[in-house]
Amino acid sequence: MKALLFTLLLGGLTTAAFAQSDVLRLKSGSAGEKSIPFADRYRYDQFRDGKILYQTGASANARFNYNIVLGEMQFIDQRGDTLAVASEPVVRMVGVGPDVFWFDRSLGYLEVIEDDNPVKLALKQGLKTVRSEKRGGYGQSSGTSAITNYQFYSSGNTSVRALDAKGDLLLIKDKTYYLIDQNGRAVPVNKASILNVFRKQREAVKTYLESEPIDFKQEADLKKLLKYCSNLL
Repeated sequence: MKALLFTLLLGGLTTAAFAQSDVLRLKSGSAGEKSIPFADRYRYDQFRDGKILYQTGASANARFNYNIVLGEMQFIDQRGDTLAVASEPVVRMVGVGPDVFWFDRSLGYLEVIEDDNPVKLALKQGLKTVRSEKRGGYGQSSGTSAITNYQFYSSGNTSVRALDAKGDLLLIKDKTYYLIDQNGRAVPVNKASILNVFRKQREAVKTYLESEPIDFKQEADLKKLLKYCSNLL
């Protein structure tokens, strides 16, 4: 699979720096998503050359970027318009520059950050609600944290949709790590999932976890753990 990713999706895997601020303000109104700076809305600072690969084996080239706020993989069409990738159930993966996004029907796009064939470590970057600010006088957001009046929501795939235009929403960036197993199924990374994916090496993995302090929220620790487990195969 690693060779396939390299061949079809423009090269090896890297972990690029993520965006700048930790807390974002989503302005109310129909253009709420666009009130967030481009660098915070998207995974990359610009749309990048890439390739989409479908379950059928078909592929297409375009300039892609992952919209963190909406949870969408977007591309620039021949007219210069920004569109979301359609027919997602038949998407297998998308390569953006040197990076690979694995598509899961329930979770959406997962960025592969470590590929220790046949098991991969992937990252889902999204947003969580901090609070919402109710509009005060003259239609302005009050900025008073004690007043909470949620006007948006975070859906299951961490994308954000506007419900109405009565207040601003404060959001915080969130990262969730997943294992993609030998059968292409994605599960959250924790002790139980590690032991299940590497069930034939269960005793060796349990011994390793007892001797090595692994923080399941730290990318470096997860990469180290996956490397050890994969070497047992």
